[in-house]
Amino acid sequence: MLEAGPVRPVVRVRDVWVEYSLAASPLRSRKRIHALRGASFDVLEKETYGIVGASGSGKSTLLKVVMGFVRPSKGSVEIDGIDLYNADGRTRKNIVKRLGYVSQNPLAAVDPRYRVRDIIAEPLRASGVPKREVSRILPALLEMVDLDPDVIDLLPHELSLGMLQRVVIARAIAVKPRVLLLDEPTSALDTVTQSHIVSLLGELKELFGYTSILVSHDLKVVSHLANRLAIMMAGLILEEGPTSEVLESPLHPYTRELVDSMKLKEVGEVFITDPSACPFYAHCPRRLEERCRELPLLTEVGSSRRVRCWLYV
Repeated sequence: MLEAGPVRPVVRVRDVWVEYSLAASPLRSRKRIHALRGASFDVLEKETYGIVGASGSGKSTLLKVVMGFVRPSKGSVEIDGIDLYNADGRTRKNIVKRLGYVSQNPLAAVDPRYRVRDIIAEPLRASGVPKREVSRILPALLEMVDLDPDVIDLLPHELSLGMLQRVVIARAIAVKPRVLLLDEPTSALDTVTQSHIVSLLGELKELFGYTSILVSHDLKVVSHLANRLAIMMAGLILEEGPTSEVLESPLHPYTRELVDSMKLKEVGEVFITDPSACPFYAHCPRRLEERCRELPLLTEVGSSRRVRCWLYV
């Protein structure tokens, strides 16, 4: 019997760097900010990969790189083995069509002049689905996201934020995406509505087996949806592993702080201009004074964990 070969990831991100340049002023010279510093990870078939970080950690920039919206200054992104940034225009367009996207602000994600039917139908029409087929698909999509068929002719301002986010989710899954990208999908919602949306996303994951990347600042949301979890700070992945293991036994001191509070705290300076600096050094209760002034590599711990900390090197 032939042995099964290694599983090829659906999404493969390797050594991705993104730099921004701050304009000079009379009191300040031009500076370069490293929004991402060598991010690398894989997302496997039917897996939800969670990325958690405070504001400015680089998590949303990382998602935009995967979406093809922000070209990295270094590194690569592959979808099903195809390099997104080295593919020709037609191939890249076809790759991007495989991606479904749910943003954190549903009001900003839709055209206020479009009715619900037009919002959801937009990717279907762009993919060349015939008009008659679109009309047949729309009621089924509304049912999948627990919306009454009567909302189909309403405008965005006539819906609650929770209902509108369901419309955005319906649009994202309309063309059966290869990868579903979720950018803070509950952050603009009240607590009760957040719970409903998390439940809906979990049900859709079970139903369709999506491969997903979920970006959030909320560990509780990620704990319900993600199979594996990455913790980010200052453009770096500080820890990665199965979600349950990371939450039950954090390795990095920063992850420990987040788990202890179960909410993100703004710890120290978010933007680090020195790419060799450890972003948590000044606040770390376990720092090794001599070694921790420099940044260690992301080190494998066991068979399923990675951590960027001198305590494990």
